[in-house]
Amino acid sequence: MGAATPAVVLSSLALKGVLEKFQGRFERTVGPLELRFDATQALLPLVRAGKKADLLILTAEAIEELRASGAVTRTWALGSSGVGIAVRAGAPKPDIGSVAALESTLLAARSVAHSKVGASGLYFSELLERLGIASRLKKRVVVEKGPVGAVVAAGEAELGVQQLCELAPVPGIDIVGPLPAPLQKLTCFAAGIPAAAARPEEALALVELLRSDAARAAMIEGGLQPA
Repeated sequence: MGAATPAVVLSSLALKGVLEKFQGRFERTVGPLELRFDATQALLPLVRAGKKADLLILTAEAIEELRASGAVTRTWALGSSGVGIAVRAGAPKPDIGSVAALESTLLAARSVAHSKVGASGLYFSELLERLGIASRLKKRVVVEKGPVGAVVAAGEAELGVQQLCELAPVPGIDIVGPLPAPLQKLTCFAAGIPAAAARPEEALALVELLRSDAARAAMIEGGLQPA
């Protein structure tokens, strides 16, 4: 029988779609689950400050940092995802198939949204500087919290840039595709059980579910390449 107190999961938005899809299955067999989602860089300060959690799902780099400090014990690789671009559902899909095409599309867009602290947002900001077009965009919409796709779906930005796995679960958008290969950057995600976890057994059961064939298939469908 599952515990009455939920097992708490702090997760990157990258696994939001997969975790929500399998939450019911987990709760029927193991017990209640409390899911909290945000960008890794927003969750890390909470974890360092002692925020209670039974499982952390963050970038692999962040999980390794926590493991090295002793804050996390067991760790597992989950998968990786590249950065993509989305438009509002039904809108024309612009050409992003080459570096030149991407530059033209970004410069022509009325507005481009990206996250402020997410891995994709930080990378995209660097990429704009590297391409020399940061100051030439018509409008940048910097999303403080939540999925960039929601801003696009609401019509608040013409283009949205985020991890493909973070765009995939958002209703009301169409994914144009990944960034062209020369500009693509993969981010790896991992799970770790905190040393102070109150429910490590439930956390382990969730990791096992996330590494099952069914969950791996859901990851692929949701823009993640399973580890």
